[in-house]
Amino acid sequence: MTAPTAAELARVPMFASLAPADLEDVAKRFVVRRYAKGAIVATAGDRLDLFNVILSGTIQWFWRDDADHLLKRLAEGPGGHFADTTLGGEPILMSVTAIEDLRVASIPTLELRELLLRHPHLAVGLLMDVVARLRRLLEATRSFTMEDVYARVVKLILACAVETGGNRVADLTHAEIGYRVGATREMVGRLLRDLARGGYIKSERGRITLLRQPPQRW
Repeated sequence: MTAPTAAELARVPMFASLAPADLEDVAKRFVVRRYAKGAIVATAGDRLDLFNVILSGTIQWFWRDDADHLLKRLAEGPGGHFADTTLGGEPILMSVTAIEDLRVASIPTLELRELLLRHPHLAVGLLMDVVARLRRLLEATRSFTMEDVYARVVKLILACAVETGGNRVADLTHAEIGYRVGATREMVGRLLRDLARGGYIKSERGRITLLRQPPQRW
């Protein structure tokens, strides 16, 4: 296994404040690991002994219950990290899968603790990044608990929509919307059909085109 370069780590927010010489020292302590698209990188309940920084590719956090119901949470790409919730030796709370070919820089958690003590700027960078992740999680939790399914569906579509050929288009399947807003595929289908009948969207083959701004309430 090879080590990541200092330049690669410099692009990661938690390492951004380190001096070049410190980055060179830190990079030598990581090794690069690769996972193919679709690989399960970690399973909820595992006790992980590695801290992983994403260099390229994307991961998906998810839960699966005893009835095999699946709930996906936010995806995370380059600059993100996982297993920070296990630094105290606790089991990881969510499973992680690679939704693209994945390349990560890994370090044993005990060695990471030593690095944090040796490089206070790195400790502060990790702290600020974890705080930012916590804020994103709280925002998502507030939306999930305080908004009804319709509001969550519309909010997701608007957030994912991009300009394509003069239209705002979101590439989302019914199943993916259901996973991300905590609703059944059937419920999502009914809401999208209602929006289509009202002239707000056009939905076909996993592509939703916004025709006009949907109402805040249905």
